[in-house]
Amino acid sequence: MRSPELSLLRQAVRDEIANAFASIGFARPRGIAHLVCGANPQAITLIGNRLAEDALTDMARRELKSSTHDNEAQLQLMLPGVPEVMLNLLPPAISIPSEGSVDSDDVIYKPLDQVSFGELAAHIDLLSVQINADIRRHRALSELHDMALAYGATAQSRVFAVIASAHDVQAEVAA
Repeated sequence: MRSPELSLLRQAVRDEIANAFASIGFARPRGIAHLVCGANPQAITLIGNRLAEDALTDMARRELKSSTHDNEAQLQLMLPGVPEVMLNLLPPAISIPSEGSVDSDDVIYKPLDQVSFGELAAHIDLLSVQINADIRRHRALSELHDMALAYGATAQSRVFAVIASAHDVQAEVAA
């Protein structure tokens, strides 16, 4: 169950983002957080522990993903004949979703040398979903980029303005 304070802060974040976009044209996450914290000190105090836990969860997730401890020598002993270039690409740990979970907080990280074949398959499936979502976003953004470029956008142009302007010109020519 979500806390009402967290819902209030989430809406405050959305409002500040919309305000930043409308007033200055962009938003900085840290700036948004600073404004929301300053405007809602009581809600921040009430959910401080939860926010701290969330921040530490994110920190732990980043550390688990970017762990750089040297397991290369150990893997070489366990995986004789595997090319060194492949060993260098293997992560020290992988994320494994809990059964039936759709919550990104409900994954475990496990050292690669301790995963089962099923856990490896689950991680690969999770990566596939993430990669496919990234590919779709990349394609859509690339098309938007190419469309704006075709309509004469420069590095400082606002993409939607260029496309809308070109569309208006095409509509006038057709009329």
